[in-house]
Amino acid sequence: MRYLNDGMTKFFDLLLGPLAAWPALAMILVAVLTSVWALLLFKAVTPQAKLTRVRDRLFGHIYEMGLYQDHLRIVGRIQWDLARANLRYLSLTLPALVVLMVPMVLTLAQLDGRFAHRPLQVEEETVFSVTLPAADLAQVALRAPAGLAVVAGPVRDIKTGAVAWRIRAGQPGDHELVVSDGDREVVRRTVPVGDRLIAVGETSGGNWLHTLLYPGAPPLPGDSPVTAMTLRLPVRTTSYLGLSMDWLVAFMVFSLLAGLAIKDVLRVSI
Repeated sequence: MRYLNDGMTKFFDLLLGPLAAWPALAMILVAVLTSVWALLLFKAVTPQAKLTRVRDRLFGHIYEMGLYQDHLRIVGRIQWDLARANLRYLSLTLPALVVLMVPMVLTLAQLDGRFAHRPLQVEEETVFSVTLPAADLAQVALRAPAGLAVVAGPVRDIKTGAVAWRIRAGQPGDHELVVSDGDREVVRRTVPVGDRLIAVGETSGGNWLHTLLYPGAPPLPGDSPVTAMTLRLPVRTTSYLGLSMDWLVAFMVFSLLAGLAIKDVLRVSI
């Protein structure tokens, strides 16, 4: 799973890296490309001719219901035929939805890492915390590189085993924090700083599902005593022609519009 996520991350870095200064344009580009491959994959998986016939029959029953809306017996029969046609349509499209699920989840994970949050800017401050339930918290320390400064902490929560520091970004780049327990290094965390459209994540986890859904957050090593690691990151705000939208809403809107615009060009029946 890690290698798959690394490959997807590198691909999106190459695709969106040149558009770091225009995140709205980057989102539109991803939405259009996603519409193209989703439509082509849908076309390859579904029996297009049969799907067209079933869809036309479905719409025909809807029109028929409008014509006979004053005849209850006929409307009841039409509703039964409409339900059967709807189930038939779903049975033809369900395999495509299953096939589309994996690449769509990977795409959405990459977009979440790039558009939900952003890297720190120079002079911005944030909180970094780790949880070590079995450690002597008095021995837990943080080492920061030259590009970062620890301005407060550590603050220790003896009950939960959490230790937190406030850090300040000093210069652009990827800066690595090192957490140690006495003489033993227990975990590292890269802190991105600068105007880049890269995948970032706040909370690290150790299981494969977390790694899949949050490719921007480095996974916790399996043998690490750290059970949780969080780096608070600023929320990314993206404006589309003056209108600020959540990244998921923007992706749905632009991919839907792109799909409707190009489905006839690609000769895809949906």
